[in-house]
Amino acid sequence: MITNNEPMPPVAVLKAPKTSLALIMFARKVHNALLNNPTFPSPVPALSVLEAHIDEFEDAESNAASRTKGAVALRDAKGRRLGETLSLLRAHVQNVVSEGMAPADAVAAIKSAYMSVKKTTTRSFSDVSVKSADVSGKVLLAAKAVAPGAVYVWEYSVDQSKWTPLPETMKSRTELAGLNPACVYYFRFRAFTRAGWKDYSHVVSLIVR
Repeated sequence: MITNNEPMPPVAVLKAPKTSLALIMFARKVHNALLNNPTFPSPVPALSVLEAHIDEFEDAESNAASRTKGAVALRDAKGRRLGETLSLLRAHVQNVVSEGMAPADAVAAIKSAYMSVKKTTTRSFSDVSVKSADVSGKVLLAAKAVAPGAVYVWEYSVDQSKWTPLPETMKSRTELAGLNPACVYYFRFRAFTRAGWKDYSHVVSLIVR
């Protein structure tokens, strides 16, 4: 197993303003940045949804100035929905750049979506490990538990381009058999918690016995 530390993949973050007018301007810039962006050809949610939520929030903000009954509450509800839509788009951007994109390219892609890049740190290899089992072609995979009740999805690859998922498990340990001896395999995992999907772990490699 390779034991050198690897940097975590770049993480997209939203630095959305708190005030209504600034949030509207920010959301429009995200919309325009993703429009016809070749790296993100089919954003999820669709940009038409984002545009509609921006317009609805802008109208609600104008109506709130009149102080009519319920106008402020409606404005706040529309603002929350716009924030949720932006968060979903951030998740989409993160999913795209996490699929085998080189770190420098991932940073550029995130910035092209008018999003910021979280400062990365080095992740310890104690978080995830892989070792050969007693049976030829079989490996044992283990990760540090992410959260109570988390679902773990391991993936393996021979080229770090195409990844094959293993069955989901509620435990942070699993095993994989039937691999070709004397070949290098790469492994990573992703966990799903109550807060949603976590980012992929770093990749570890092993020459299978």
